[in-house]
Amino acid sequence: METAADFEINYLERFGRDVTAAPPDALQPGMLARVLDEIDHGLLLLDLTGRILHANFPARRELAAARALRNGEGMLCAGNVASQAKIRQALKDAERDCRSIVELEDGEDSLSVAFIPLAAVHGSGTVDTVLVMCSRRPGCETLTMQMFARARHLTRAEQNVLARLCAGHGAEEIACLEGIRMSTVRTHIKNVRQKTGSSSIREVVHRVSRMPQIVSALRFGE
Repeated sequence: METAADFEINYLERFGRDVTAAPPDALQPGMLARVLDEIDHGLLLLDLTGRILHANFPARRELAAARALRNGEGMLCAGNVASQAKIRQALKDAERDCRSIVELEDGEDSLSVAFIPLAAVHGSGTVDTVLVMCSRRPGCETLTMQMFARARHLTRAEQNVLARLCAGHGAEEIACLEGIRMSTVRTHIKNVRQKTGSSSIREVVHRVSRMPQIVSALRFGE
């Protein structure tokens, strides 16, 4: 009787595949870096001293903005002494294989950051690197918004108002930012709600916020 292993080998040989060849490693460093760049949360890999080993695109953008987080000669730094102390403590906790989440504040700006210890060898318990995950900034990626708007036949003006709503702006702020009347903002909101078949604009914003944040390849030229 043919065993399951025999069946698999025969099946692969029947379709001309080299069963002795090792499967290609799809997550080689270059590919993995590109995958991480497509994640809409800032991700950094640190050693236990806080030196930055890798940062994906959102993290690089966060560091370049130099608000709650910044790059200080290759080291992860905060915008003030109090937040810097939180980072140092989180790294100490990570060295003891403890996860933590800290709130970093810099003036009116704040950022939630998770510190996740990574063992050198899976299951060894010896931590040598730390994964840092940043909270998403408010708003929605432009390409995601454009695709959603096109699918729902929203006008450019309606799309702009929805983008402002997703960024946390109120109707009065939107009127000021877009240079339009409050009555026009209300009309756009009503049209967005009707075109998307939503019972409220809050529902629309919730739906958009849950969509995959598709990023444009053009951003890498920034």
